[in-house]
Amino acid sequence: MDHDTKTITDTRPPFAGRSGAGAEHDASLLAAANSPNTIRAYLGAWKRWGGWTSCRGRQALPAAPADVAAYLAERAASGAAPATVRMDCAGIAAVHRAMGADDPTRCEAVRQAVRSIARTNCGKGRGQVTGVDWASADRAAALAEGDGSVAGLRDGALIRIGSDALLRVSELAALTVADLAVESDGSGTVTVRRSKTDQEGRGHVRFLGARTVAAIRRYRLAAGVAGGSLLRRVHKGGAAGEPLGVRSIRRIITYRAAGAGIGGRVSGHSLRVGAAQSLVSGGATLAELQQAGDWKSPRMPAHYARHQLAAQGAVARLRYPVAATARVAPLAAWLPCLASHRGVDTRAATCLSDRRDWRRRPARGRRRPAVRFR
Repeated sequence: MDHDTKTITDTRPPFAGRSGAGAEHDASLLAAANSPNTIRAYLGAWKRWGGWTSCRGRQALPAAPADVAAYLAERAASGAAPATVRMDCAGIAAVHRAMGADDPTRCEAVRQAVRSIARTNCGKGRGQVTGVDWASADRAAALAEGDGSVAGLRDGALIRIGSDALLRVSELAALTVADLAVESDGSGTVTVRRSKTDQEGRGHVRFLGARTVAAIRRYRLAAGVAGGSLLRRVHKGGAAGEPLGVRSIRRIITYRAAGAGIGGRVSGHSLRVGAAQSLVSGGATLAELQQAGDWKSPRMPAHYARHQLAAQGAVARLRYPVAATARVAPLAAWLPCLASHRGVDTRAATCLSDRRDWRRRPARGRRRPAVRFR
């Protein structure tokens, strides 16, 4: 765990109705089954729920479904976004499951309340962060490296790695020198040992462009990073210190993005979102995008690149023009159009960036040759 993320030493909410040893055991099981960030979110949700029940004389554990539904409705009425309400619901459910109590959120009344909140409050919340695409990431990295400092070289390498490999900030913070591998053509790969969607630690290999590998080499030489954690704090004089934490990485990304004139709401997740958008703009299909970013479901990458996917669909319609009447015509009406475009493959679009080849991304946990479209 990185030094900026406080170690969760007290993840045990005030569980009622259990002995000290039993509550401590259940809390340890809850902590072992979830990441520190998830535990922190659950703990905050449970504290808010406990405060609400104590003020109204209700029982927090086990909770009555009607009380949970009323609490979630009040949270939404006070301005909480639907995502926040769902996190509160998940926190209450997690504690009940850890304590062996019946989960009140599985009741139909609570489910109906959550669906109603999502429907009536769909406009609330901060929305999707601004995506930092490849061109913007290159610009921010070049500006950071141009100041001549070791910190600038580190920040440039950080931005390039996150953009190339579609990494989350937690994955960036966990990188080590041993996770890097350099190919003969100057490009490379980085192994993500554990991620949000890979809690079992099966590992996933991501592609790094040649310019990113060169930026990493310059940073390591300047900072003297020979092993251990890759991204480190830089002390006065340019010496590398302890590993960077997730909060520091978020601040670096937002600071360097602002310095490059990137507007909108930029966060640590902007590099991953922008890289997904650039991949789709470069011709990647949704399935290829899902594999490149190690998404279990296509829902999130489709949401991130929805505008690019819409443009991709428009290009496909222009490439394969079909009269509106042919939609209901027999199959014979399609044959002339298909014959005129024989041999055309929309998947064979090349990447727009000269430093990335998304077709060469290796599969999970092993290397494979380049994917070649016919």
